[in-house]
Amino acid sequence: MTNIRTKGRLAKAALEQHLAELEDEPPVTDSPDDALDLDLDAARKEIAWLRKEVADLRGRLAVIRGETQDASSDHGDTHPWLHIGFAIAAAWVLRKLVPRLRLERRLPRTFQ
Repeated sequence: MTNIRTKGRLAKAALEQHLAELEDEPPVTDSPDDALDLDLDAARKEIAWLRKEVADLRGRLAVIRGETQDASSDHGDTHPWLHIGFAIAAAWVLRKLVPRLRLERRLPRTFQ
């Protein structure tokens, strides 16, 4: 009973009845502090587990990074586009030189 009038002729009787009800209620044996302690213990366990998971994931990530760094260092190609440019330039030069070399073979030596 929480809605108690403070003014009026029934206010004193309602207040006394409310106080009597409060006295009749048994005391709470399970304090909120115990429940809070249990919640804190559960939260601490979960945090410890999450920290372990994060440490495991960091370890796995370090292994993966190490594997990828080893793989990239084996190739030694820091600029693969440079190799493509050289290949294109070589093909262009050969395209210009090959017809001239064929022409020189066909011509008699007197015209050189």
